[in-house]
Amino acid sequence: CIISPKLVECGRHLNIDILTGTEVLAVTGEAGNFQVKLREQPRYVDIEKGTACGECEKACPIEVPNLFDQGLRQRKAAYKLFPQAMPSAFAIEKRGTAPCKATCPAHVSVQGYIALINQGKYREALELFKEAHPFPAICGRVCHHPCEGVCTRGELDEPIAIEYLHRFIADLDLSSETRYIPEIEESREEKVAIIGSGPAGLTAAYYLAREGYQVTVFEKLPVVGGMMAVGIPEYRLPRDTIAAEIQVIQDMGVEIKTEVSFGEDIGLGSLKKDGYKAVFLATGLHLSRMLNVEGEDLPGVLPGIEFLRDVALRNKVNVGKQVIVVGGGNVAIDAALTAKRIGAEEVSLVCLEKREEMPAWDYEIEEALEEGVRIVNSLGPKSLLEKAGKLSGIEFKRCTAVFDEKGGFNPQYDETDLTTMEAETAIIAIGQAGDLTFTEKEAVTVTNRGTLEADPVTLQTPLEWVFAGGDALYGPKSVVEAAACGKEAAESINRYINGVDLKEGREQDWSYEKPDTTGEPRVARIPMQDISIDERKDSFKEISLGFSEEGARAEAERCLECGICSECYQCVSACLPGAVDHSMKQRERTIEVGGIVLAPGFTPFDPSQYDTYSYFEHPNVVTSMEFERILSATGPFEGHLVRPSDHKEPERIAWLQCVGSRDINRCDHSYCSAVCCMYAIKEAVIAKEHSEKPLDAAIFYMDMRTYGKDFEKYYNRAEEENGVRFIRSRIHSIDPLEDDHLI
Repeated sequence: CIISPKLVECGRHLNIDILTGTEVLAVTGEAGNFQVKLREQPRYVDIEKGTACGECEKACPIEVPNLFDQGLRQRKAAYKLFPQAMPSAFAIEKRGTAPCKATCPAHVSVQGYIALINQGKYREALELFKEAHPFPAICGRVCHHPCEGVCTRGELDEPIAIEYLHRFIADLDLSSETRYIPEIEESREEKVAIIGSGPAGLTAAYYLAREGYQVTVFEKLPVVGGMMAVGIPEYRLPRDTIAAEIQVIQDMGVEIKTEVSFGEDIGLGSLKKDGYKAVFLATGLHLSRMLNVEGEDLPGVLPGIEFLRDVALRNKVNVGKQVIVVGGGNVAIDAALTAKRIGAEEVSLVCLEKREEMPAWDYEIEEALEEGVRIVNSLGPKSLLEKAGKLSGIEFKRCTAVFDEKGGFNPQYDETDLTTMEAETAIIAIGQAGDLTFTEKEAVTVTNRGTLEADPVTLQTPLEWVFAGGDALYGPKSVVEAAACGKEAAESINRYINGVDLKEGREQDWSYEKPDTTGEPRVARIPMQDISIDERKDSFKEISLGFSEEGARAEAERCLECGICSECYQCVSACLPGAVDHSMKQRERTIEVGGIVLAPGFTPFDPSQYDTYSYFEHPNVVTSMEFERILSATGPFEGHLVRPSDHKEPERIAWLQCVGSRDINRCDHSYCSAVCCMYAIKEAVIAKEHSEKPLDAAIFYMDMRTYGKDFEKYYNRAEEENGVRFIRSRIHSIDPLEDDHLI
């Protein structure tokens, strides 16, 4: 709408409320006593606190078409609709949560840090990531990136390389002289014990340390990092990367003690005696599940988890030349590639599943094939064969089905279809289990599934001061899922110590919607550069090299900005009055009024449905509303008369009348709007006045309807005094000429 001085006056009137972003859902009652049900959309800026200073707009990295200017220029996601808008306040436009953030287990503001990368604000991007997740460098190498699976860009060409982008900002920070260390809240006296230094335990320590708690992490192994350090091979996750990100947590004040066994060296009783107010059990899954078939106790048969741990700890492991890895998951792939690196010449990976059913991630399977691992599908071990007291091979039976009709794991075999394969070493990697021997001494409950018992939301065990999480709670999952669990554990422990309800407000809606991608250009994904196959032989050198700055910026530019607002929260930092509030929600309410005035306005006719006018094909074909904004002093060109294609001043402008009017065939508009004739004359006269050189202004019309007070005089003056030409005709087509001219 156009704001008049009267409306500005109304906006300041104590008895008048202007409700923005509000629609009427229902009206009931009668004259003098109406009940109006309203739905109010959040504007994410508190009008009472805001000063309309525009600092939020300056900080915002997202640009979208300015609808008030008919898309002729861009505006920020944090914006004021137009200079004279009432109320004179800013708002933030959102299309819900971006799908990448919604599906990230840790709910990292993915679009936010990508938007900041686009601006070259790498430190700000890292700080944003570490608000939600303490391990951008680690997860930038080993995350299974479910966010990329829902990336809207993937529906056009390929998803954004989200994982590699946060690796880029993390590596940049870790290589700098001043690494980012999160600020700590005021120090508190309460002590919290973390059992296990894997991703769940360390994440809980990270967030509790931020709250000021005195946190101690107790680790059974001689190294820190849990399965990140002894389960994920170095060629995927270098040890110096793990150490660097853990050092940040230690720099925050977290104490880590290694080679301390829970249930032996320490227990719940001793921890309580030492003044710990809460304990988080995140002991992980450090044992391998076995096959329970004949010959499994032969020399040369190695459990997969223990094999990877021994290699990681630099213990001597001899696998010989022929190795068979049994299993189809990520651990099996890691075991196979590790065996190749410590001397195996022939490595076969044998699993129950068909290739498309294998639980290992696709890119890991591709890496194994690239490095010469032979993958054999649909076979299950029948027995492990012996020769001279040692393993000599494995006899397999054909697996006809892995899952039953309900999707449950229920393998079926053809016992008559047998295959024998020779091997010096067999590595069994069919699953993981937790070492819960500490529960024999500690009063910690274990479920029938062999995992720790705890509330799935609060992670509180039957012992109210003890919490449990990570793989030891829910079974084998990923690093990012463990980190998300650790963050929830820290929230619960903080609430428990402060006497706050553990469940209130924990359930969040992570639904999302995607934008329309019609007309979006296809842009190729920037590939990750890897070291050569030859360089990988007999070496644990990291395979992936990471993005350059140029590559990262190019990849970040592919983002389609699904959520509009990226939730980078730069506006929160920039707003000194604290008016920005991203937690605002949509609300419905009912108000009582005595009367209602209906002034719903109109919807402009969309000329794109006419091929005749080529509206979408030629930037210099504009609507009257767009031309109005071109002429406006507060418009996209500050009142200068220029054409959109090249911003040059036009020498000839044609106005085409009656578009969409009195047309019963295309749009069922049989009426005449009765305003367009005078509107076109007004625009033609103003255009000639704005033009710095003589302008040929021609109005093509079916008939001229100038009824109204002195309208005929205005028409005559435009023609006789201003030189506007009036041509009675019906336009057949508009076609391009050179230099963006039209015929």
